[in-house]
Amino acid sequence: MRVLHLSTWNKPCGIATYCGNLVRSLDALGIRNDIYPLEPHLWRTYTQGDIADLQADIAEQSRRYDLVHIQHEHGFFGHAVSYKAAARNYGTMLKTLRAAGTPVVTTFHTEPLGAGTGTDGRRSFAPQKFVRNVNRRLTWKHHVSRCFGERALEAKALVHTPTTRRALIKQGMPAGAVHVVEHGCLPQREAWQNPAAAKEQLGLSPDTVLLTMFGFIGRYKGHDVAVRALAKMPEHFHLAICGGAHPEADDDFLDKLIKLVRHLGVENRVTITGWLAVEATDVYYAATDICLAPYVDPNLSASGAITWALASGRPTIGSKVPAFQNICREQPCMLLTTPKMEDEIVWAAQKLAADPVQSANLVAAAGRYIDSYSWEATARVTENLYASMISGERVTASGIGRGRLVARTATSAISQRPQPPLIDRRGLLAAGMARSVETQVVSRAG
Repeated sequence: MRVLHLSTWNKPCGIATYCGNLVRSLDALGIRNDIYPLEPHLWRTYTQGDIADLQADIAEQSRRYDLVHIQHEHGFFGHAVSYKAAARNYGTMLKTLRAAGTPVVTTFHTEPLGAGTGTDGRRSFAPQKFVRNVNRRLTWKHHVSRCFGERALEAKALVHTPTTRRALIKQGMPAGAVHVVEHGCLPQREAWQNPAAAKEQLGLSPDTVLLTMFGFIGRYKGHDVAVRALAKMPEHFHLAICGGAHPEADDDFLDKLIKLVRHLGVENRVTITGWLAVEATDVYYAATDICLAPYVDPNLSASGAITWALASGRPTIGSKVPAFQNICREQPCMLLTTPKMEDEIVWAAQKLAADPVQSANLVAAAGRYIDSYSWEATARVTENLYASMISGERVTASGIGRGRLVARTATSAISQRPQPPLIDRRGLLAAGMARSVETQVVSRAG
């Protein structure tokens, strides 16, 4: 089996890291994987002719493969120009690949824009935003959703959570074409024998409680919430932000975050590392006491950074966004707090710092989650989908299905009490009560 992957590659990018982990796991299953690198920063420079040439080249390359797997993020197809352009370019690529006779599966790392909610989860009723979101939904349905289906050569979608599946279906994708495959996880790290030594390397005292956030800095991850929470914690709590602004980011969030740190007077308790080499990252993992993930975006599909936190061997405090709630339904592996509520983070951090038993329980649950959703497991599920698509058979995603009944035996004292006999309707009639009962029902219905 030969698969061509369209993704960012070998660069500081969460999706490039995701694709790398997936490809290495597929390699182990005997699949031949090649990469066609996507360059988001070039879309600003492309003419329509350039875009047509790129799409034609990808289609021509695809003829040598059994299947194409696309990693989707809006910026990969021209979101820097406009959302409409990105949806149109991606949809055209799907149509071009179908014309070339190559099956296509796409992993969606973000939900379609235009759902009408902000990062606080509340629907916006501002007229301009409402019209913009309607246009975005129509654009997505016209250019993208109609390319997906259950039949051969109709595109298939992979998502990380049921919430994202629902979002795609609401935007017009057939339910049978959207498959849920959880984000793969790396193995859990071994705990350092002497974390105090790691703290010493970082210039921290042994009694420091180090809170760490791994990954790129972004508004949706709640770094500002973490800084405000730190300002309310005791002096021996320290925050390490292991990452910098994303290379493709064009906002001023990092600048505002630095100003917030200064404004709150916690410069000596916050470390923003920027990009880290592997060896330096290992030291921060070893010195960390608690991982933080105070995300604020309810539309988050999945997060590579949260899998790093769960694999850190340290307890994790997350926020109650649907993606993290879905993880905790599988295993209670995070202490969840309300998004944007820094006082809850203060409480949670102090609680875990003083309660090694609960911390150990969270770490153990994280280990069970990671074992269930390893990259090896993700690769096997993906391979099965590949095989079905290549064979040309109809591929239908599993729906919600029926719930399983839980059989139980009553053991309580209450359940063992003698039950009163059932009332015979004939007895009601004899007592002249039938009319009053029927009258009551009619009056409630009315």
